[in-house]
Amino acid sequence: MTRRLKGIAAAPGIAIAPVVHFHTTLDQIPMWKVEDDRVEAEKARLLGAVTSVTENLSSIQQELAGAIGKQDVRIYDAQMAILHDETFLKEIEGEIEQHKCNLEVALQRVVARYESVFEQMENAAMRERAADLRDIGRQLVGALVTTGRQIYTANGADYLFAADEFLPSDAGILDREHIRGIVTAHGGKYSHGAILARSLGIPAIVGIDKVMQETSNGALAILDGDAGVVLLDPKPEELADYERRLQEQRSVESRIAELRFQPSVTPDGTKVRLMANAESVQDVARLELGTMAGIGLFRTEFAFMERRQFPTEEEQVSMYRRAVEIADGKPVTFRALDVGGDKPLGYFKMPDERNPVLGWRGIRLCLDWPDILYTQLRAILQASAEGHVRIMLPMVTTRSEVVRCREVLDQLTADLRANNVPFDPRIEFGVMVEVPVMVSVLPEILPVVDFVSVGTNDLVQYLLAVDRDNQRVAKMYDPFHPGVLRVLAQIAEMASEAGKSASICGEIAGDHWFTPVLLGLGYRELSMAPVFLPRVKLMLRSFSLEECRVIARRALSLHSTSAVRKMIHSEVLPRWSEQLRGSDGSPAEEGAPS
Repeated sequence: MTRRLKGIAAAPGIAIAPVVHFHTTLDQIPMWKVEDDRVEAEKARLLGAVTSVTENLSSIQQELAGAIGKQDVRIYDAQMAILHDETFLKEIEGEIEQHKCNLEVALQRVVARYESVFEQMENAAMRERAADLRDIGRQLVGALVTTGRQIYTANGADYLFAADEFLPSDAGILDREHIRGIVTAHGGKYSHGAILARSLGIPAIVGIDKVMQETSNGALAILDGDAGVVLLDPKPEELADYERRLQEQRSVESRIAELRFQPSVTPDGTKVRLMANAESVQDVARLELGTMAGIGLFRTEFAFMERRQFPTEEEQVSMYRRAVEIADGKPVTFRALDVGGDKPLGYFKMPDERNPVLGWRGIRLCLDWPDILYTQLRAILQASAEGHVRIMLPMVTTRSEVVRCREVLDQLTADLRANNVPFDPRIEFGVMVEVPVMVSVLPEILPVVDFVSVGTNDLVQYLLAVDRDNQRVAKMYDPFHPGVLRVLAQIAEMASEAGKSASICGEIAGDHWFTPVLLGLGYRELSMAPVFLPRVKLMLRSFSLEECRVIARRALSLHSTSAVRKMIHSEVLPRWSEQLRGSDGSPAEEGAPS
């Protein structure tokens, strides 16, 4: 009988292979008392270990430089910073001096103390930083008790990497030719390990409690990185279904390559603007801009998070201007600073909040600290002189918030004009719809904005009262819920009646199974992670607008998530399979999301 293990989808894709356990902890750590006359010599061992780990991290960076983006390689810069942190190293030396213990034990104790501090933080992103510290501690101990770095293989066979945790240093010891997927007991979707898995194109699921106990070494398993599910002891028909989906994964690339530069238009001529989400100028530079309509979401907070202090106006102007120049006339939608919640700034003291996701974040923070808002908006305005720029406000709940920001924008444009500083006076101004109350106040807000963009990631979890990164309730997070679809329909209808554009910039924009539904509901602009653009383009080119409307009407009439998914499966799958016919004429099928 098939056993299903549910976790958090960290990197998309399907993998079928035997499970191989990887034990990341060192089982036997030596322990001895250090005599007074040997304390300095013991402390000196730390320098050698740091040198060894530094060389190892540099080697991994070089090895992965061609496989992952420059931004992701910087994960190892963060580890280097920990490794060479003077406070961290002095605490280790102090442990040796005070307790007369050997270096390996001192390392474990200090790392454990730091871990305890991180893991008690309410903020998920900060808790995940404990993994970097744990990884450094493990590497230092490993440098002391082992010799050389061994590549982890499964005797030359394909395998699923199963471990308590996937840490950045593990990327350097994997047999990347044969690893097919990663499944771990710990970690989050935004941990450095998960980011590396996505960048390397390895399907991954994290947060499956007791995965090492629940799986058997060498047992065949299916890893569904799209649904966040591992299937153990799969039935023959399940195995056959996923093997077909694997074949689809392989064939879709060649089919998509044929049309990636084709227009994003339905067979009956309805144009749809497909745009990309970006987190940095480097992301924009890596885009194949000829395949898309522009940047639908530029998350400015990541430029703030990677610094040790607030970026100056000049630094922000330089960054935003460069992104606009690269876009070469295509729109770049800058989201105003959205920190707080799961995105803290290390140099900006945030209050302790019982529920930070519902707390002081987004536009609330910016309006309470107007210097932050003024500086950023002024920088974006100056960058607008180089091309097509849009400004978008996050976490809006009232018309007054929008009006206050509009007044700031008007004040800044008047100041720039008076000082002969160039900017685009036609700059577009919009808001995100990600809080449920916005649905009822949207008619009041639409007259004072140029566009709205639906942030479905937050909107869906707020509507369903489900934390999608909480293992106990993550299975209840489902954007195909009929109530969610009806809310999306309301938003699109209100925007259309007001003559304003409405876009989707959450994850469902990149879910090609959702594409016909979104088009049928009235959305004509979808912004997503670049990796999903080709599939969405292929799907929208498969259905006429009237067919999309029929599918959307049927979905809105249903009363359960399972009924919606069943309908999508019956209506969309046949056409999708037809689009993916291989050169031999045989269809490469893909099962609808379960």
